[in-house]
Amino acid sequence: MAISTEEALSSWGSLYNVVNAIPELRTYLDQGLQGGWTPQRLSAAISSSPWYMQHGDTVRNLIQLQTTDPASYTQNIANATRLVTLKAQQLGRSLTQAQAQALAYRTLVENASWDDQVLTQLVSGNSGIAAGENGAYLGQAAQLYDHMTQVAQNYGVGYTKGWLDQYVTQVELGANSLDGFEAVIRARAKAAYPQFANQIDAGMTIRDIADPYISTYAQTLEVPETQVTLNDTYIKKALAQTGQDGQTQTSMPLWQFQRLLKDDPRYDRTQQAKDDAFSTLRKIGSDWGFVGGGSA
Repeated sequence: MAISTEEALSSWGSLYNVVNAIPELRTYLDQGLQGGWTPQRLSAAISSSPWYMQHGDTVRNLIQLQTTDPASYTQNIANATRLVTLKAQQLGRSLTQAQAQALAYRTLVENASWDDQVLTQLVSGNSGIAAGENGAYLGQAAQLYDHMTQVAQNYGVGYTKGWLDQYVTQVELGANSLDGFEAVIRARAKAAYPQFANQIDAGMTIRDIADPYISTYAQTLEVPETQVTLNDTYIKKALAQTGQDGQTQTSMPLWQFQRLLKDDPRYDRTQQAKDDAFSTLRKIGSDWGFVGGGSA
């Protein structure tokens, strides 16, 4: 004769609560109730089941807590959710409340004592990068994104937001590093500027190499150096032009670069151009006897 649920609960104790809470194990419970199994027989069947073999004591204890002390279980989930949410904010990751609770449950199920590195990887691998109201990244993601953007710009390497997003996530996961990112950028810079490969290998950036041109640009056209970027048409021409052999890529001599800048319409509006024009007029006037000297 099959025993009742009340008898099973009395006989099996906490084992009944755990088995009853897991759909995969309810089959064994039903068989036990119908067949009048002893606690020892049910325990043996559960212990050899696929679910039991794949889940450790932490899972079973959590389920037991959920069924016997719901208030404590809810508090544990809430505490873990706060931990996950704080880590997401620190990393600049975007998590919904449901996602945070799901990750919180994982922290309790898989390892009740996640260290910071593991928690970082868990959150980074299961969330997107968060953005503020103005679209700017937040937290650690913002720091990584800003650093990577600056590195790419210093080497004159183009990039897409999606590509940088992937690297930010990889660095947070520990699957890549900032050094690894910079190595990729250097390789791209050498491919774009093969004539500067040795300088890049020696530690120089394209911004370093372009500095004399940027300085000449700023002085000649009388603009702030901060407004002159590697993407400027003149800077690109100065850094990369075809050599005399028609094949190799080389850079432009500074005197030629300055002469090129003086052909720009903006130069005519500079004080330097006005001074040069005035000096030229004075010299012509002097040569023709219209300037200087005075009467005897």
